[in-house]
Amino acid sequence: MAVATRVDTEAILAVADELAEMIRRSDECRSYWRAREKMERNPRAQRLFDELKKKTNGLWTLRDRLGESHDKYLRMKQETDALWERLYEIPVALQYKAWQDELNALVQEVIEVILANLHGTLPVERGPRLCGSGGCSGGCGGSCHAGAGR
Repeated sequence: MAVATRVDTEAILAVADELAEMIRRSDECRSYWRAREKMERNPRAQRLFDELKKKTNGLWTLRDRLGESHDKYLRMKQETDALWERLYEIPVALQYKAWQDELNALVQEVIEVILANLHGTLPVERGPRLCGSGGCSGGCGGSCHAGAGR
């Protein structure tokens, strides 16, 4: 008969810190940062990426306020799609997005494993930050919805 041992919150959070550090030291994370540095050295890519972030945030606001069938939303979505197309013409932007997606997938997979292991023993539900496959990067800095414009 197995005897359950008590683990305090501090110990759980310490393991979570270790897990976060392992992710920071992962190949995916190192590759992401290299790709991000290249992206930041490309003024055109950086300008398009900044513009895309603003448009995407506006797109979400319009979607939430007016719905996906509203003319304003549809126009903004077309503009966002056009920005994606222009950004993907730049190789460093493609590389950056690919590594961002890889890192997101790693973090999302860790979360899914934890949830799967708790399922059936605790009433754990998917939270709003778990955006499905692809996940969220940088603390949900918008990338879980980045594909919304594509």
